[in-house]
Formats: sequence, structure tokens, C-alpha cells
Amino acid sequence: MNVAGLLFVFSLLAGAFGNGTDPSVPPYWDLLLKSPHTFRFPEAVELTVAAEEWVPHIAVREDPVNGIVISGPMANLLDALARAMNFKYKIVRPADGAWGIPRPDGSGDWNGMIGMVKRKEADLALGPFGLTFSRSRVVSFTSPILIDYYRILVRRLKPQPDPWGWRNPFTLGVWISFVVSMLALALALCGNTRLFGISHVNHNETPCKSLSFSEHCWLLFGTSLSQRTNWMPFSLGGRFVLAIWLLIALIATRSYSSSLTSLLAVRTIATPYNYLKDLVNDHHVKLVFEAATALVEHMSTVKTGIYADLAKQSDRSRFVTPPQLYEAAYSDVRTSDTALLVEDTTCRKVLSDDFTKTGRCDFYIGKERYWPLIFCMIVRKDHPIIGAINARLERFTSQDLYMRWLGEQLPNVTACSAAASKVTVQEPYSLRGLWGVFVLLTVGLALSSTCLALEVIIAKRWPPV
Repeated sequence: MNVAGLLFVFSLLAGAFGNGTDPSVPPYWDLLLKSPHTFRFPEAVELTVAAEEWVPHIAVREDPVNGIVISGPMANLLDALARAMNFKYKIVRPADGAWGIPRPDGSGDWNGMIGMVKRKEADLALGPFGLTFSRSRVVSFTSPILIDYYRILVRRLKPQPDPWGWRNPFTLGVWISFVVSMLALALALCGNTRLFGISHVNHNETPCKSLSFSEHCWLLFGTSLSQRTNWMPFSLGGRFVLAIWLLIALIATRSYSSSLTSLLAVRTIATPYNYLKDLVNDHHVKLVFEAATALVEHMSTVKTGIYADLAKQSDRSRFVTPPQLYEAAYSDVRTSDTALLVEDTTCRKVLSDDFTKTGRCDFYIGKERYWPLIFCMIVRKDHPIIGAINARLERFTSQDLYMRWLGEQLPNVTACSAAASKVTVQEPYSLRGLWGVFVLLTVGLALSSTCLALEVIIAKRWPPV
């Protein structure tokens, strides 16, 4: 018999005749406390491991011959632990398909895989699980496997022409400055011509009677639209004021026309949901959450803040199990105003798989990263095996093995993660993109017709003397 066998027999005898030994824990596991970094089971034991599908971390399928079969990075991690510690495992799934939150009946029990570990129906659960204080009170968390954030996943909108795009070359401040400058120069020009008069183009340079302020405004407005003028100020100072305006109008109109040409050829893809506040304020978008997660647990208890606002959107919220997340993404999110609020890794998996299948980038991930979580495996509360598991996990994570396995599940994620927000089009511009201009024309014609009608009525009632 080898040394490991002697130790195993000795530990069994010590557990059988020792005092104060927990009968629910095999006695030879006391060796875990002495040398967790090198511990191996003296003989292969079978551990019960709870797992549920969460692609890309773990995929679970029912096999009629082999029972429950798992694959993916978490399965690789479990296999590495089993080889390093000499144990076998049996996979069990939670009946509700959940990770686990406290049951609402106030009994103190938990559902999902956390409840299975808490009730000792499983020795450990893969998850990975987000580390929270409430969870740490009922189960023990292993060393961290990764850190992840929640993101917003929505459909990528199609590039659409902007019917009011004619306003975009200038900001509101530029438009206001242009109008104010025109009025100010018209006032200065009007004062000059009242003193020195005007001269008609192609006539003798003799001063004539000055015009009204409104006629000066029309002069400057017409020159900004490249219209010729039949008169000009008689004095050199007035002509200098007019020259200043012509220079301003030249720069403004050339800048406007070139910018408008570029904007008509380039269409912007709108990204309306970058932050949680955007989702809260838009009551038309539906929200999809993963059920029984750390975020959902927090939303059920928080009283103020953005997460409390999210919790109040129950009338447009839906909670699904991890296997249903991708069905919701490819059906609801792709075709309707629906937002999926899940971890960044899940969002990137959707982008990667969608591009692999379709060659398109139909989804968009919001800019905001919220609700950061440390993800770990869980074992029974204060179970001795956690020391040996942590020793191996720290070696694996220090070599970045898990992130390498995870990267293999996301082969095309970079194809859409930096997709362009603007596209260039080469096609005739339709009424769909220019109807705003015709609306402006219609309003202008209506106003001018109204003014003409008023002028006719006033002229008939109060004819000029």
C-alpha cells in the first residue's frame, strides 16, 4: 500500500473514532486544510456539480446515452480541476434553470443552483456566479475567474436620410449669428444711406433718395442668395459696409453648400440607447433581463437610483432563463424596440454568432458599462474543498487560460464591435429625404400669401393718398 493509501486509511479511522467530526464531510478531507496546493484525493471520488447553460461560458445538452453533457470554458475549467485533484463529477441542472435569488416567501431559502448548493443537493456549482454579499452568506465563493460588466444590447438601426438635414450644416448659434449680423449691418447701412443717399447701378454716380430699413434687409438677404442688386450706397463708407457683408455671405454660403453636399452623401446610423437613463425615459422600448441574477436581486431591494427606476418598469420588463437569452436577442431585439440587459460577454457572443451566420452587424452594444461583478464558482458554505479549488484556479487564471478559452467562443466579435456609425451612399435622393425642404417651401408660400392678402385688404380699405 502506498503512502496516499495509508493516509486515506488513517484519516478514515480518525474520522470514525475522533470526536466532534462532522459526519456530512468525509474525514479524509482534513488533509485539504494542511496542503490545499498539492492535495489530490487518495482515490477517485464523485462530486455532484450543478450547471446550467450560459453561452459562451458553458453549453449544456441532454444526451440519451451519457446523460447531461457540458462544453465550453467552464467545462474545460472543471475538467482541469478534476484531473488536478483526482475526482469525477456528475452534472445536475436546476429545475427552474436559474442561478439563484432568495425566494419571495421569506423562508430564507434560495432557488436555482445557489439553493441546490445551500441545501447540499450539489457539492459545487459552475456558474460562473456574480459575487454579492447576500450570496456569500449562504455559499462560499472561489477565487475570481473573471470580471464582467452589464451592457445594453439593442438592434442596430438602418441608415436613414434626415428630411431636416438642411439645418445640420450650421448649428443654431451660427444661424442666429448670421441673422443678427444681417440685421446689424442693415441698420448701419440704412443710417449711412440716409445721410449720403444711394446710387443706382449703371446710372450716373449722383446721390438719390434713401430707402427704408426693410429694403436694406432685403438687399442683404438677396445678396446672401447670390442675387444681384440695382443700387448701392453712394458713400465710400456705406460701400465698405456692403463689402463686409458680401464677404461674410460668401464664406457662409460656400461653407453651407459644401457641408450640405457632404451630409446628403453621408447617412448617420442613430444609436439612441447608450445609457440606462435612455431606456428609462423611453417607455416604448421593452426590457429583457436574465431571471434570478445578482442584478435582479439588487433591483428588488434598492429604493432609489437608476436601478430602482428600472425596477419600476415592470409593465414592460420580461425575465428569461439563460438559454432563452439568445432566442430573445435573435427574435425580439432584432425585429422590435427591445433592449437586452445582460453581461458584456453575452452581448459580444450575440454579435459574434450573428456575424458568423449572416455576415451582417444587426446589433449594437450601448456605451455604458454598469453593475460590475466578480464572477466565481460556488461551493457549500465553509466546505474544505474550496482551498484546493482556489489553489488550482489561481494557477489557471494567472496563465490567462480561461480568457483564452473564452476568446475561442467569440471568433468574429471584432467584426461588429467597431462597426461604422456613418455610411456613404451613392443613390438619387428621394422625397423621403427631402420632404422637409418642401414643408419649408409650403409654409413660406402660405405666409407670403397671407401677407399679400392682408396688403390687398389694407390697400382697399385705406387707399394711399
